[in-house]
Amino acid sequence: MSRISIVHLTEKFYNDHANHAEILKKTGRPHLVLILRIGNNQFAIPFRTSAHRPKTGRISHCFFFMESGRKTLSTTGRIPALDFAKAVVITADYIGNKTRIDNGEFKELQDHFHEIEEKFSTYLKHYINSIKTQTNLNSPEIKYSALQYFIDVLLTMDAQQTT
Repeated sequence: MSRISIVHLTEKFYNDHANHAEILKKTGRPHLVLILRIGNNQFAIPFRTSAHRPKTGRISHCFFFMESGRKTLSTTGRIPALDFAKAVVITADYIGNKTRIDNGEFKELQDHFHEIEEKFSTYLKHYINSIKTQTNLNSPEIKYSALQYFIDVLLTMDAQQTT
């Protein structure tokens, strides 16, 4: 897999997680996702066309595409983003066909790839810590996260990374 991999998830993934309400799925067209490897796990982070900024003082649950030009298309102040709170843990059999995104967003993705990895890692650590300490559980970036369906994997991953 290349450094930047943008794919659709397979129908098998959506069938296996059909009862998980926080996992994003649009009827007729699945979300595009960026695949990131953190430790021994792969994560699929969905692209959103109209994300909103978190309230001041909260950890950022998104990487916003500020330079691509598409943000000016929004009439509601929402802009394109990668939504960390809707990320899921995946295995190779869930990775579907590669796809493309807007050229401006792809350039921005390339230019900020390391920053995206760092921001997602920070969000992931915040999420895991919140679950372990039972804090922040009512904040939207925790309460509505799709990561809630992968707690066992995340806690195992956290234990491996901290030793």
